[in-house]
Amino acid sequence: MPTARGIECRKELVFAPTLDMPYWGYEQLDQEYGRQGNGDVSVYLRFRNEEAQQLGIPLPAGRIRVSQVDPDDDSLEFIGEDVIDHTPRNEDVLIEMGNAFDVVGERKQTDFRVDLRARNLSESFELRLRNHKDAAVDVAVLENLYRAANWEIQNASLEHRKESSNRIRFDVQVPSEGEVVLTYTVLYSW
Repeated sequence: MPTARGIECRKELVFAPTLDMPYWGYEQLDQEYGRQGNGDVSVYLRFRNEEAQQLGIPLPAGRIRVSQVDPDDDSLEFIGEDVIDHTPRNEDVLIEMGNAFDVVGERKQTDFRVDLRARNLSESFELRLRNHKDAAVDVAVLENLYRAANWEIQNASLEHRKESSNRIRFDVQVPSEGEVVLTYTVLYSW
């Protein structure tokens, strides 16, 4: 495929320490399952596959390479690559670029209770986002809810929205050289 230049992209930061924790169709009662999360905050680039971006054609599945102009000498610098699926025109393309160097996330379980008689499980978490940049950043925090099909979020310190049957999303702004602590409890029942 030919090179497309001057594509306007939006950078997105995502902290998703539980994305690889699937719900298996039965209750997960082991306290250690999904208890900790790594500190990686992923960096994505998003752009629209449209004519206004010199695109607007079906993009085949395969490797996509990303370069940016070096302002010192106007040369192109390779900054990353990813593999994309087939993408129809007028749809968004999301490219994973790696991990942020100066934005860190941490996730830990702060409470865990199982009541087999009442057929429920309560679990609480604390998520910390630290920003070592000179400017504030927005981070999407994605949490998979992997212990049972029925769940309810309680006592969330920040607003969230339901993205799917087993995922919630918090949009968090982290101040420059600052930290945000997000807490929530999830009550599972079966």
